Amino acid sequence: MMEVYKLVMRPGLIVIFSLIISACGSGGGGGSSSQVVDQGDALQDDSVDSIDESAGSEEANDDNAEAAEDSQSGSDNTIGDASEGGIEDIPDAGPVDDAAQDTAQDEQALAAECGVDACKPLPFGVFESAGINDPVGNAPDSTALKGVLLRINWNDCASDDNIDCVLDQVQQQLDAATDAAIQVNLIIMDGDSAPDFVKDSCVTFAYEKRGELAEMCLAWDLNYLAHKQALVGALGERFDSHPALALMYFTGACSGNGAEGHCRVDEVAYTAAGYTPEILSAAYKTIMDMYRAAFPTTPIAFEVHEIFNSADLWQNLWDHVAESKRVGVAAWWCSERLSVNGADTVGVFPIVQEAALNSFSVCQTVASFTGEPNRFTDISLGLDYGASDEFSVADSQLAFDQTLDWIQGLDVHVGQPAVIERFSVVEIWSQDLKNEDFQNRLLLF
Repeated sequence: MMEVYKLVMRPGLIVIFSLIISACGSGGGGGSSSQVVDQGDALQDDSVDSIDESAGSEEANDDNAEAAEDSQSGSDNTIGDASEGGIEDIPDAGPVDDAAQDTAQDEQALAAECGVDACKPLPFGVFESAGINDPVGNAPDSTALKGVLLRINWNDCASDDNIDCVLDQVQQQLDAATDAAIQVNLIIMDGDSAPDFVKDSCVTFAYEKRGELAEMCLAWDLNYLAHKQALVGALGERFDSHPALALMYFTGACSGNGAEGHCRVDEVAYTAAGYTPEILSAAYKTIMDMYRAAFPTTPIAFEVHEIFNSADLWQNLWDHVAESKRVGVAAWWCSERLSVNGADTVGVFPIVQEAALNSFSVCQTVASFTGEPNRFTDISLGLDYGASDEFSVADSQLAFDQTLDWIQGLDVHVGQPAVIERFSVVEIWSQDLKNEDFQNRLLLF
């Protein structure tokens, strides 16, 4: 059995019903429950998206940050307006497989539960954490390269409720990847990267992103969820069977940069807009069910940071999908130091490890070893790869070697009592894939 969440809007109220339905391959059971949460009327606009490196939180990945730069004008729709034409019935997430993939019998079970010839294998290997401009065409010539990360903004050329242009961009990159014999990890950026037609239909939340005013839909807004379902459904229908698509990333509305799992907004203001941990958790489970229904054969991953000093949102989402063994967890802050001394990363690292043991995990390194080895430094932990105002090739090589040892579960240098469960995938910066000194090691990943 599996839980599927149904959101029903009423003026001033949001009712979350937890429904129990049958799902192929899913175990467990239970009853139904409901919860009523007061919906605040006023939206606040004084939230802050801040990154405090001195407190141990990671700096933003400069390449990744580019994809969420354009601000959009929002909506002043009320919750009452949003209830008109919103989602009333959340779709079944579809077949969920529990089978391992290391025997022919297990592969047959997977094929039966995917409803097609076979589920795609879980992702593994070295991918490029690429820029947004033609990442497949600009992929480095590295024999270690398994594939690239493709980041597309939801609002890229999308207008008048038309997402065909976004789909066509994905199609072009996936087809090019097939020709190049590489694979693609795909993410469609949400948050402030939602198109105007989506923001015009939903209740928005204003916040500050890198010194600029930005807006995101409230994640539990029914019109937002309807648009999200249309997007995810269209992506799955067109690309789930594409051989070049290795991994589909989950994204939700409350993300400072549209991709990562942090929600660096003011908690008081977000609460005044209607946030409770329960309502955001229910909305994210609903969105995850959309992805799982749309991508029955393609592995899915979600990125994790603590939200409001808590890992509960992501632990609940992981518990919701763990039995599928088709959903993994990503750390886009990946470094040994931040696994033991990060303001919003330490609390989620156990979830990353659960996924590594149960299905798969993704490490996107926090910086380039070639260009910024200092970003892997934490003197308080005894990790010294140089400072920001100094650079040496020796520091670069040491940061790379020791961090790869940690990523692969071969060695531990600080914090953890033993080696970690290794990451299945490493998304590494372009500079590092072009560094000749790193190639032999990457080939052995």
